[in-house]
Amino acid sequence: MTDNWFIQDVERLLAHRQRIVIVDPAGKCGFLVSMLNDKGITVLETDGDLTEHYQQVKEELFLRYEAETEHADKPVVFHVTRPQDKLSFLFDYCFTHGCLDLTNPGEWLKKKLFTHTGLQVSFDNPMLLTAAKLGVGKDLAWWKKVLQNLEDLVNLEDELLPFLDKPESYLRELDSDVRRLFEEKIFELLGQPFMAKPAKTLAEEVAKRLFDGLINNEVHPTLIHLYYRWADSETFRPSLERYIQQYDLSNVSNPWKAHPDHCFKELDNIALRQLTENLRDESYVAEKLAKIKTRVQSGKAKSFVPSWWQNILTLMEFDSKPLSTCNNLDAVIDFYTKHFAPVDRAIRYLYMNFLHDENIIRPLQEHYENLNHELLGSWFDHSTEYKSDQQGYLVNLFKTAKPKTAVIVGDGISYEIANYVASELKSQCVVDTQVMLADMPSETEHNMSAMYVGNNEVLAKKKDREKRLSEITGKKIEYLDLEKLNRTVDSDYLVLSYKDIDDVGEKLQHNAIKFFAEMEKVLKEKIALLLNMGYSEIYLITDHGFVLTGLLDESDKIEANAVGKNAVVERYFRTVEKQSNPSLFEFQRNYGEYKYVYAARSHRPFKSRGVYGFSHGGFTPQEIIIPKFTFSKVQSPSSGLKVEISNKNDLGEITGEQFAIKLKADDVASDLFSVERKVQILLYAGGANYQSSSILTIKPDDIKSFDFSFEKHKEIEAVLIDADTKEQIDKVIVKQTDLRDLGGLL
Repeated sequence: MTDNWFIQDVERLLAHRQRIVIVDPAGKCGFLVSMLNDKGITVLETDGDLTEHYQQVKEELFLRYEAETEHADKPVVFHVTRPQDKLSFLFDYCFTHGCLDLTNPGEWLKKKLFTHTGLQVSFDNPMLLTAAKLGVGKDLAWWKKVLQNLEDLVNLEDELLPFLDKPESYLRELDSDVRRLFEEKIFELLGQPFMAKPAKTLAEEVAKRLFDGLINNEVHPTLIHLYYRWADSETFRPSLERYIQQYDLSNVSNPWKAHPDHCFKELDNIALRQLTENLRDESYVAEKLAKIKTRVQSGKAKSFVPSWWQNILTLMEFDSKPLSTCNNLDAVIDFYTKHFAPVDRAIRYLYMNFLHDENIIRPLQEHYENLNHELLGSWFDHSTEYKSDQQGYLVNLFKTAKPKTAVIVGDGISYEIANYVASELKSQCVVDTQVMLADMPSETEHNMSAMYVGNNEVLAKKKDREKRLSEITGKKIEYLDLEKLNRTVDSDYLVLSYKDIDDVGEKLQHNAIKFFAEMEKVLKEKIALLLNMGYSEIYLITDHGFVLTGLLDESDKIEANAVGKNAVVERYFRTVEKQSNPSLFEFQRNYGEYKYVYAARSHRPFKSRGVYGFSHGGFTPQEIIIPKFTFSKVQSPSSGLKVEISNKNDLGEITGEQFAIKLKADDVASDLFSVERKVQILLYAGGANYQSSSILTIKPDDIKSFDFSFEKHKEIEAVLIDADTKEQIDKVIVKQTDLRDLGGLL
């Protein structure tokens, strides 16, 4: 308000004769006078260094001459830094035009404050002048709080962030009085006597005081509030990271003493290492998990909390007691999908982060295997109820499917991966998360054949399976790799193959884990795209799941001990002769000369050639319980303003390189949701998007036109989409013809 009151006084005086003199002998009000330039008011100032009388007289004469010649028709303020009775050529202006006497600026401000707040001012004049500088840009409420001692003149919580970000430039821009007050507040915060220090040093001491407090969980309230704002600020966060890197953690040995919202990854690593070293000490683990939970659930400075802490909690807090009530296979399956699949996801992420640190991952893996052992026990107890429903699944689906049905057939998509994708999409569509039981042996050739063909027939080649599916169903199905899906695809029935997870897993083994998040992203994006392209139902299925082996010693592998001719792979083996080993599961499956398939009562692999990091083919819930998910579009009450491509007939034969696409909107809005619509046109050639229009807002009865170029393509597909929802609204094929305009000669 200080600036407002000053400018109001100046403008009131200028309204009479466009000339006023501001008398400021002590030169204390320059911070206010400098604001007049922004108001378009010319300021002419006297030079305080001129001490001789003749110099001052000459200066005033020239200033007056400048005002009456160069600024004759403009408002002018003379800012004089000498007493009024010492003026010469500017003296009469004080009486004939106007004068704002700031010889005692404190008294001027006291009167303003009393007039507007009704409060008496207890500050002495030097402090009041400092308050005036701080009051620039502040509202009346701030002044009332300050005058009633409800708020400090300098609010460190507001000022510390910009200071810590750029200490030298921040202090340099402060008025000397304000700077001194600000620095005094900082020294008070640090518990130090005031002394001259470089700005950078002072800032580093504040940061160290903050970090020391976080380490010992003894943080000053001002600093903890500063820290939370700092951590959440996009503007200032980089400087926080810089101070963190400079902080010395070498003497810190007790990470559990630190504030739960601390920002030190190394402390988290030390804590995790200590936790895994004592994983068999139940009381120790319970105490530390409570601290970890506080850190994870705090919600403050979340970016500094490693995501793997939540995986640790999921793994360590898992309760297997409800498993004892599962008295049939369906109950075990329900338990797995609702409760144990998140544990599988947690151990996968822990493998991703710590597989190469055996001291950390081995205790966690052992704990997971103990939990998994209980699950497997219940699963195996009810194994006689197992019956796969993969045979002929796609055949039956497409025989009754309606147009605009798409199926994503994954290779090695585990239930936990599919469930995560579904959870990410549930706000955009209706999701039905049913399960399917994979056939045995759960490997690609066998299980893909089961889904595509059925009748226990096995076709080794993908193209043969696809051909047979089309023949059996009588449907015109388009087969495409999921990665190649784009908006030009327009089939009524679509099968999209996605083999990346299994393919990359088999090639890279455990190194593939770090790529899984990107594969999940592809699934999410492609399902959302299919919904926006108008597909009413999208199915997500797979041939089998997978098991992550983790750290595996030779002694952990199982001897097949097969009798007769056999072929052993990681998770199963085939034989010609029937085996009599009660520790094996038997499945009668003809494959060439082999008649039987055997799997172990374990999640561990048989001794065989090859690597053991990422494998499938065994009889475990992770392998056998697989997704049979359906994604369908939510029917909205209004589809928005109807817009169409209006010149489709003209786009079949375009001569030349340029063409226009015209849009026409309905002439009336059907409801509040269709008063306007944002649209965009995408151009595709060879399935790739090579050009896009700008986003346009179209209203009822609008006619709009977009100009495009073929860019050497002979045929392109133009797709009109809703710019907000990405829903496909309309599309057209645009063809370039070699015919020339013959001017009516034909």
